[in-house]
Parts: sequence; structure tokens; C-alpha cells
Amino acid sequence: MKSRKFKTKKKFGQHILISEGVIKNIADQIHITPEDIIVEIGVGTGQLTEELLKRNPKILYGIEIDPETYPIIEEKFASYQNFILIKKDFFEVNLRQLSEGEKIKIVGNLPYNVASLILVNMPFYLKIINLCVFMLQKEVAEKLTAKPETKSYTFLTVFLNTYFEIHYLMSVPARFFRPPPKVTSAVVKMIPKKDVPQFDVKGYKNFVSKLFHERRKMLRSKIDEKLLEKAGIEPEKRVEQLQISDFINLYTEYLKGKHKSKN
Repeated sequence: MKSRKFKTKKKFGQHILISEGVIKNIADQIHITPEDIIVEIGVGTGQLTEELLKRNPKILYGIEIDPETYPIIEEKFASYQNFILIKKDFFEVNLRQLSEGEKIKIVGNLPYNVASLILVNMPFYLKIINLCVFMLQKEVAEKLTAKPETKSYTFLTVFLNTYFEIHYLMSVPARFFRPPPKVTSAVVKMIPKKDVPQFDVKGYKNFVSKLFHERRKMLRSKIDEKLLEKAGIEPEKRVEQLQISDFINLYTEYLKGKHKSKN
């Protein structure tokens, strides 16, 4: 009864997933074992949480920002000793502290209003992530799986795909949520790449972000042509034409030039 009385809040971007089929499908994608540490971002009223706990992970940390949901969650999962509710905003949580030195699996129906910001945090935790399965706005999911020379190919595409293999799993219609959002949703799976560049994640993030400002301009108007030449990139190209490997090469050459200028 409590979950029926709960009112979703626009400020938290809350849309409760009510499709049992989709919930089970998401849980299937995580391949939960008794050794797994799972982190769920945005517990809500616990529909997905319940399915995850049925599969008996070692521990499930549920991160939830909305105080109104706390009594609902605590009553619902009181019998589960492997569930810990973290009553915080995701951005106040240090995932390394939850990992206990182990790899973690991250899952969540991400609030639309902060989904991109949450995603951008994932490469910073790469070393402790086993995999991520996220429900997102379809438009964001399409950005994550976009190809060069398309409108959806953005900073988010390049930054995330530098560190993760990203798979578009399924689209989820608005009718599967309460209240129905105005957009279609989608589920993606992110698996850390084995060979990733070892340079500073924050520096690379800022570098790629700046390149995507005024994306229609030729690269030679943003980057020294000698640097482009060393990275094997034609100066007349635009940022949206570059492959992920081009960004990695370009930032590597940029760092080399920066290092030389200091010496």
C-alpha cells in the first residue's frame, strides 16, 4: 500500500519501472553470483531491487536520494541481511569504499535529469567496475552507441567508448513506467575495455569536451596543425569525423608536446 501512495517527484526525475519482464531482463544481464557486490543507483520503491535480491548477491548497496522512499525500502527489504540502503545523492558516494577492494557491478534506472553526469563518472571508477547495466533516455543510449559523422556522435560517445564496450540491449516504451515519461527509454550494458589508455582521465575528458565545442569548425582552427600531423589526422577534418583511436592518438601527442615544453 505504501508504494501505491508514493508520489514520484519531477525534481528527482523519478519514473518507476513497472514491467516485470523488463525488470527480469535487466537482472539477467548482470549475471549475479553469490560473490557479487552490486550497486544500484536510484532504488525508488524497490521494484528492480527486489529482483536483484532474489538472485542472492553477496551484498547489494542501494543508493537513494529521496527521503520519502526510505521507510518504504526499509520495510520492504527488512528481511534481507545482504541489502544496505545508502541515503545519499549518488554524487556524494565514493564507490571505491563500497567495493571492498573487489570489482563491483553497477545497475540502475537512472534519473533522466542527471543520467549523463552519472555516466561521465564511470571511467573514473574503471578499475573497480565489472560491468554496468543502465536504463536511460533512448536519446542518450543512442549517443553512447553512435558512429562518427552522425548527429548523435558527441563528447559523451567518445569519452565513454574510450573506456567501455557499450551494447544497446533494448528499447523500453513509456507505458512500462509510472508515471509514463514523455520519451522512450533504453537499456545499455557497459563492459570495461581491457586495453585502455593510461593517461589522466580528467585531462582527457576536458580535452575531448573542448574539441566538441563548435563541432562544425575544422580541427585546424582548434588544434596546432603540427599536432594533428603527428597524430595522423587531416587538418580539414571536423571533430565528428574522428574515430575513438584518433582522439586517443591526438591526446597522446598533446601530452608529449606538453611534456617537452616543460623540459
